[in-house]
Amino acid sequence: MSRDDRPSETLRDARDEWQESTTALERVNQVIEGISTPRTAAEIAEEALVSEPTARKHLRALVKTGVASSFDGSSATTYARNEETVLYRRIRELSTEQSRDELLDGIERMKRQIATYREEYDAVSPEDLATSLAADASDSAWEAVAEWRTTERNLHIAQAAINFGRARDLGAVTQ
Repeated sequence: MSRDDRPSETLRDARDEWQESTTALERVNQVIEGISTPRTAAEIAEEALVSEPTARKHLRALVKTGVASSFDGSSATTYARNEETVLYRRIRELSTEQSRDELLDGIERMKRQIATYREEYDAVSPEDLATSLAADASDSAWEAVAEWRTTERNLHIAQAAINFGRARDLGAVTQ
């Protein structure tokens, strides 16, 4: 066997192992959770190592349970992970994995970072910065827009995790 044959053989072995150690539903679920742009059932089936009818069946179930979303297009229905479910899981994970003090520390760091962006770029928001940039703006300015947006999103998620944990704790007290 030549060196060039090894990667394809290794990939084939990994795919075989994945297929043997998981169910079709598990594979379709793993594929859908790993994608953010909608794909057809045929594309998901190919990646999940299942037939298209099997993929469709499991995708319909995942849509019903809220794990996936479906989008009816002119030529085909496409599927993607349900971003609200992903967001809820992240909030729930943060509320259980980090203490209130850890979350508050992270929130303060993110607020300071946002203040730094506002001061450095003389903008009130990442959208304000993006609209003020010239077409030939540096890559670092565009990276700042993306990082600022991500920081704002993470700030809101951390704040939601605190509120989620508080609501959970209050619910436990009233039961």
